[in-house]
Amino acid sequence: IERKYRIVPVNSLRHPKYYLRSPLYITLEFAEDQVIASLDDVEAFSCADTEFEATSQLCEEIVQLYEDLIEDPENLGQLPRKWLAYLKEVIECK
Repeated sequence: IERKYRIVPVNSLRHPKYYLRSPLYITLEFAEDQVIASLDDVEAFSCADTEFEATSQLCEEIVQLYEDLIEDPENLGQLPRKWLAYLKEVIECK
């Protein structure tokens, strides 16, 4: 199975409540009939039929992860705390 990769910037989370202070660099992996979008910094990913769908779903996943993490930051483990710190650097509420 041949796989191809591409790293692309995402400049918007496509969410009315949040905007990005700086781009997120995501990886798009093309395998057979699927596109896998991932943000390795927070171990988030999505899988879809097209680049647009995979990227959109990944943005939704990132927003959901951010909201889950900021809900109770005092009770996070070491790795989720690092994810939250990273996301706080790049995401801001409107």
